[in-house]
Amino acid sequence: MAISFKKNMSSQEVRKDYEWNPVSLDFLLSNYRFSSSKILIPLLFWTFLIALILFLTADLMYKNWFEITESRVQLINFFVLNPALIAGILLLLWFGFEWGFIPVYLCSFIVAYISGIPVLWSLLIGVSFVLGLGFIALAYHSTKIPYNLRSLKSFTMFVVVAFLAALASSMGSFIWSFSHQLSAYDTMVVWKSWWTGVFFQTLLIAGPSLYLFSPIIEEKKRKFFDLPKQKDVSINWIYGAVISITLTLGLFIFSGYWLGRLNVKEIAAGQGMIATSDLMGSLEAFEIITWTSIGIIFVTGYTAIYILNNWNYTLREQVEERTRDLAENKKKLELSLREKDILFEEIQHRVKNNLAQVHGLLELQETMSQDPEISDLLKVSKSRIRTMSLAHEALYNNKDFSKISLKEYIEHIARVTHDSFKDSSKNTVLNYNLEDLHLDMAKAIPLGLMISEILINAHKHAFNDQDEGAIAIFTKIKNKKIFLSITDNGCGIPEDIDIKKSNSLGMILVESFTEQMNGSLEIETNEDGTKYNFQIPLKAIISD
Repeated sequence: MAISFKKNMSSQEVRKDYEWNPVSLDFLLSNYRFSSSKILIPLLFWTFLIALILFLTADLMYKNWFEITESRVQLINFFVLNPALIAGILLLLWFGFEWGFIPVYLCSFIVAYISGIPVLWSLLIGVSFVLGLGFIALAYHSTKIPYNLRSLKSFTMFVVVAFLAALASSMGSFIWSFSHQLSAYDTMVVWKSWWTGVFFQTLLIAGPSLYLFSPIIEEKKRKFFDLPKQKDVSINWIYGAVISITLTLGLFIFSGYWLGRLNVKEIAAGQGMIATSDLMGSLEAFEIITWTSIGIIFVTGYTAIYILNNWNYTLREQVEERTRDLAENKKKLELSLREKDILFEEIQHRVKNNLAQVHGLLELQETMSQDPEISDLLKVSKSRIRTMSLAHEALYNNKDFSKISLKEYIEHIARVTHDSFKDSSKNTVLNYNLEDLHLDMAKAIPLGLMISEILINAHKHAFNDQDEGAIAIFTKIKNKKIFLSITDNGCGIPEDIDIKKSNSLGMILVESFTEQMNGSLEIETNEDGTKYNFQIPLKAIISD
């Protein structure tokens, strides 16, 4: 099933294909109150089931199914019908690992301990069954193959996993045999009975139960619980699966080889003639182990390749899905940006037009005014409006709606101010020497107003007694600062005037804007002219 399909569905709907999705105790305790029915009902049912399994196991023990008789039928019967293991496999696949391994471990430990095996070895026998369940959990988590046995792929997977789990759990047979001091031949019987019994009861009892009841259990589970999200398979999971299978197979092959050699030695060391049947039995055991080993190696190799291919396929599906998502998000983002650009452009255009209308009204008022002082004030106000309008105009004409070129902006302001305030009877020139950078919109307007005020002041006062003059604007970027100088070669500021303490609105604006940009201002003046030196931190007028 495609990953994109799974991710677009809720966790409840995804379970229609019966991929393994455990409901762990930790998940329940993390998402529900302990007094909630969604915790109490499963725990009560689980406790009842464990008690029932212990009762059935005790009943089997009462019938002496664990004794090794001459026919050895009773011991084999136990491995073909182990209620704890059957219930553990079903609980594991339907609900989760801990739901299954605890009853299996308890029953295995009790059986081993009551049969006379010491506590430590009984604990290890219980672990051997848990190892088999661990194989099942590891396999279904790694492959994401459905466990309901309703397809050839699902059935094949179940057979292979059941076989490997049986081999893993059969490691406990050696502890059993060692504790009971069995001969090599009896150990071989116990071992083969152990893994074949576990395999066939998993296949013949647990398998049909999964086929018949999985749809009902999964439907009830989806309605009763909010299923957790499945964890993605990682390369560490794959390494763990391959290493675990390899170690188990290695133990299986070595154990079979070791038992076969011991069996042959026991026959050869026996008194009298060597029975042909015993010798043929040993050779047959070797042959079975050889062909079984070859088959296991083949299955293991295929399984490892399948897991890796499945993991690569999953990763490829995820990459393709994320690529599609990124492409769609990119298109949406581009569309959104175009819409925002159009909206921002329209806003800037309207602001510029509104300022132009205010400028026009002031110009009309200036024309109608008969008072020279009022006309002069209106003219200065027009210049300030025009300076603000130039910032919006620069943005409107710029591709980047957040940045303004410092060089172009200063040149434009200086030219407009110069054309508006120069005396037509005087020859006044304007010079530039500007380094460029990109200003933030929010800082462009106060910087422009500050420059405009100084230029207006120069045109109004610096060249009163001169027929010609020059104004120069200089910028340099150094040490994370911008150095701005505005110089005129006029008559200078009279000594009896402290321009920084002046009450004129123009100089108040200059001082205010300088502080606003965290800058500093020094004024040099003499009979050869006036020079305004600004130092402004770059971070105050541009963004990072």
